[in-house]
Amino acid sequence: MRATAVPAATPNHALADFLASRGTRPTRAPSPRPVSSEEMVTGQVISRPASPTASLDLTDPVSQATRARTHRAGLRPVARTRPGVPTILTSRTPTVTLTRLQTGIGSLSFTAVSPESAGDLRIGCAVQLRTGEMSTVETIGCRRSAPKNSRRPVIVGWRDQRDRISVDLRQCRSLDRLVIYAFSETGAELRWAGALVVSTFGGATIEVPIEASPSRDVRVLLSLYNVRGEFILRAEQDSGSASVREACQAYGFDRITWLDARTPVG
Repeated sequence: MRATAVPAATPNHALADFLASRGTRPTRAPSPRPVSSEEMVTGQVISRPASPTASLDLTDPVSQATRARTHRAGLRPVARTRPGVPTILTSRTPTVTLTRLQTGIGSLSFTAVSPESAGDLRIGCAVQLRTGEMSTVETIGCRRSAPKNSRRPVIVGWRDQRDRISVDLRQCRSLDRLVIYAFSETGAELRWAGALVVSTFGGATIEVPIEASPSRDVRVLLSLYNVRGEFILRAEQDSGSASVREACQAYGFDRITWLDARTPVG
C-alpha cells in the first residue's frame, strides 16, 4: 500500500538547506507527534501503513507531486560515495547520501576509532523508528538494542576492541532517523581524537573526524535521515551538551522518558 500525502504546511526550507549542506541544523519545539524525516524535508504530512510491509521493493512510497515540490526547492545534486575511496565528511562537505542498494542490503556499521590517549570514549545512538518510537542504544550497559527486547532489533550496539553500532538494513524502512553521540563512560575529560567510521555492506567507507578541545561534554558526531528510501548522513559540528539526555533533546528526541541525565526509563 502506497503512502498518501495530506496537504499541510509549506516545505521546510531550513531543513532542506540543512540536508543539502547549505545551513545549520534547525531547532524545533516538541511536537504533538513524532515528525518523520520526509516531513522535515518536504513540509508534507505523510500517512503511513500501521506496520512495514514484507515487500522487497526498496523504493520509498512518496507521491510524484511531493517529488516535484522538492525538485522546485532547488536542492543541489546529492553527494555519493566513490568505490575504493573513503568519503570524509567535514564542515565544508558535511553530507553524503547512500543509494537505495547501500541503504537496503546487509548492514550499516558505525565504529569509533580513537587512540588510548583520547580517554574512555564510547558511542551511543538515539533512534526514531517510523512508528514514532524513540529510544537509545549504547555499547555498554543494558540498552544495547532497539526496539528493546525485540527478537529482530533494528539497531544493536556492542564492544570488542572498539565500540560498534550496527543497523540491520533488512529493516531499513522501519528506521526514520538517528544520531550517533560520543561520551566518556566515567564522566572523565576526553581528548577528542580519531574518527567515527561508517561502513556499508558493499565496502564503502565514510569517515567523520573527531576533533574538539578537551572536555567532559557529550557530542553528537553524525546524524542519519531516511528520506525516500535513501539514508542521508551528516557530520554534525556539535558544540557539546552536558549530558546524554540534553544531547538527545537538542536533536529533537523529545519522546524519551529519562531516569537520570544518562539513563532512559525502561
